[in-house]
Amino acid sequence: MARTYRAEGRQLAYFLRGIFIVGAKRKTPSSDKSSQAKVATTTKAKLTDSELLKANVHTLSGTDFERLMELYYKDQGYQVQRVGGAGDHEVDLILKGKEGYKIAVQCKRWKQDVGNDIVLRLKSGKQVHGCYDAWIVTTSNFTRAAKEAADKLNIQLINGLMLDDRLKRWKAKKGVS
Repeated sequence: MARTYRAEGRQLAYFLRGIFIVGAKRKTPSSDKSSQAKVATTTKAKLTDSELLKANVHTLSGTDFERLMELYYKDQGYQVQRVGGAGDHEVDLILKGKEGYKIAVQCKRWKQDVGNDIVLRLKSGKQVHGCYDAWIVTTSNFTRAAKEAADKLNIQLINGLMLDDRLKRWKAKKGVS
């Protein structure tokens, strides 16, 4: 019985390889150029700090949103270390307060609500990075399950309305409209 499944699996693998090879040969040079043009138009230049301050937070890329939060927290008196990238354990920024304790911050520039999976992963990231506290900052909102998990795990949630208010006051203080 196991040999039959193995043989069928092998046949399926050969069939799929054949489809991909035929599909690759059919690709025309003009379609390559159009796909390269699309990639070139979708990549944006890195925004300067002053451009970040003037930009609408809801139109920023995820990386630019993290940079904006880094600027915000630096201006609030925190020492900020950017973590981000692969293996970050859901921690984008590590803030070090005046008292010396560390706070793990996850930045989510999302349109949909942030779920409890992000809260649970940040809890482990907080422990991995040796942080005392953890915050999730988002441009959207949080699911009920995320709010319940965050309440039990003592993780502070900053939703889009709170964030907009804080950024508005901060930008007004800096003289940016």
